[in-house]
Amino acid sequence: MKVSRLLWILWFVIFCTARVQSQSKTSDQTGQQREPPGVLDTPVDFSGWIGTTRKPEQLKEIRIGFFVPDKPDDPIGGSMLNAAALAIEEANAAGGFHGVPFQLVQRWAYDPWGTASKEMIKLVYQDSVWAVIGSLNGKATHIAEQIVTKAWVPLLSPVSADPTLTYIRIPWMFRLPPDEQKQAEVIVHKGIQALSLDRVGLITSTDYDGRIFALEILTIMKVEQTPPVFHFQVSLPKVDFMDIVKRAASFNPDGVILRLPWAKTLDLLAHFQNSEFHIPVIIPWIPGLREEDLKKQYDGDILYIQPFSETGNPAYTAFARTYRERYGTRPTSGAAYTYDTIHLLVQSLHRSGLNRSGLRDAIAGIGDFQGVTGKISWDNGGGNQAKPLLRFLH
Repeated sequence: MKVSRLLWILWFVIFCTARVQSQSKTSDQTGQQREPPGVLDTPVDFSGWIGTTRKPEQLKEIRIGFFVPDKPDDPIGGSMLNAAALAIEEANAAGGFHGVPFQLVQRWAYDPWGTASKEMIKLVYQDSVWAVIGSLNGKATHIAEQIVTKAWVPLLSPVSADPTLTYIRIPWMFRLPPDEQKQAEVIVHKGIQALSLDRVGLITSTDYDGRIFALEILTIMKVEQTPPVFHFQVSLPKVDFMDIVKRAASFNPDGVILRLPWAKTLDLLAHFQNSEFHIPVIIPWIPGLREEDLKKQYDGDILYIQPFSETGNPAYTAFARTYRERYGTRPTSGAAYTYDTIHLLVQSLHRSGLNRSGLRDAIAGIGDFQGVTGKISWDNGGGNQAKPLLRFLH
């Protein structure tokens, strides 16, 4: 009996294995094998209850949620808030929504899994916003994503480049920056391979965004057969940067890829500078990290990802001029994406009316939206298909 049961289990395992292998590739009409469908091969859709449509005259204001800190000096949220206020002002000057003004409603807390989630719930259910913009990083945006999935409210991310935000195919989620998979591909193809860097090191933080980027860059480096000569995973907040520099130098690398939070990236570059460890440094797009700050900290070659082109872009030039006149500083890329997000929402609301599911459909069907960051068009998961650039600072 035991032998019979063992044989049955063995047969079941073999059958399942064969079935998985047979399904790993499919055949077309010519009999040739092809890869199975990918996660983004079909568009994500929403087929739930569409709800009721409100009339503008029933409301005093059209509320748009903002899930970022309400602090002007915050290196990420402050510029986002400035850009959002500028866009809301322009939308209201153009007549608002059938005469009803748009209004930003801001909530935030720095404890993602505790107070922050409660604030996000209040934003959706208590403040009754029509859509939410945010947040500062991948972890906080995932918190917001969990709430809107149940509440059926559109969520747009103008800062986080986490690819898993849209790869999990939540129909209410939209991401504007090019994701870290696309960034990793550009770093390898336009940076490592184009410059013939044979020995490249990798330094990433162990926080959520650092781990996501590490996974993406290691995957493409493996595919392209350019594995890093070392990979240091930095635990925050306490870091011995001098030790990291010494260990990195011992490998005699041709270059190094850095992905830490913006302030820690600048700290590490300062230690590179002081230690005269001057090799090419490659940096993905890190929200809060400014080009002028990079130049101040390190005089070696820096290659960094710019999520969209600012040159030859009159729309961005006009936006940057208005932003500087208002706030006295140059806008960040996150500010530009936030500005586009507001105008994309306003345009979508005029198409859909005051109906959340209708608004989601209007955002998804926006087509090629021309913003100050260039053309915005969604892939089948709700991620912007724009390709990042690799800039070179001497």
